[in-house]
Amino acid sequence: MSKSPKYYVVWKGHRPGVYHSWAECQRQTSGFPEAQFRSFGSLAEAEQAFKDPDSVAPKEKKTLYYVVWQGKTPGIYTDWESCRKQIEGADHPKFKSFGSKTLAEKAFKEGPEAYEGRGFKKTRDFSPEEAARIGDPNPLSISVDAACNATTGQFEYRGVITESGTELFRVGPYPGGSNNIAEFLALVHALAYLKKSRSDLMIYSDSKYAMAWVKKKKANTKASGPEALRLVQRAEEWLKSNTYPNKVLKWETRAWGEIPADFGRK
Repeated sequence: MSKSPKYYVVWKGHRPGVYHSWAECQRQTSGFPEAQFRSFGSLAEAEQAFKDPDSVAPKEKKTLYYVVWQGKTPGIYTDWESCRKQIEGADHPKFKSFGSKTLAEKAFKEGPEAYEGRGFKKTRDFSPEEAARIGDPNPLSISVDAACNATTGQFEYRGVITESGTELFRVGPYPGGSNNIAEFLALVHALAYLKKSRSDLMIYSDSKYAMAWVKKKKANTKASGPEALRLVQRAEEWLKSNTYPNKVLKWETRAWGEIPADFGRK
């Protein structure tokens, strides 16, 4: 059964307008401070919302915490405008946004080094019970992630050491795939890499689909490009003919931020 189409209104972005795909909307909002956009189930609704924003019931806006480590006045700010004033004209400013107040306060105390190269906007605050259940990621592990252009199907993936972010492997870009396919290939590549190294390190992935496909030893979708088809077939064959001791665990993005293998293109 095909999914119902969605239409995306960008009120504040690089080029405001109505867009027919998430990929187009993402291009207009990625990297734009305080971007405002929303999806609608019909083109008529989207066009009306773009013409008359006041007619749309506002969604509750999530508070972001902006940590300024180096700026005119270092500190934690709760709106982009206040943060911008601290970094504009400052010498080598360092700052980052967080969805979690607790994590922002921790990051401000610890300094920017451990938070560079990763995104933390999706994090949120947890109750003490939830935080205890989730715990902290094991730094002695491998993290994998993928990137895919939704318009062209061009995909790539990589694996890194969780603690340092040191890259262990990178594959692609290749055409004719999808993000789920690339996430699946990344996990199987990591398993094969660790087996060859005779290592029992655990592996983190932020894709529940890729983890499920690895468990059943088969991708749940078809690649369209010849190289992508070859890689998927090879991965499936490897899973069926190999065993491994490595645990494959879900990366908790809302607690820990973007996975260390993230390509940083969100």
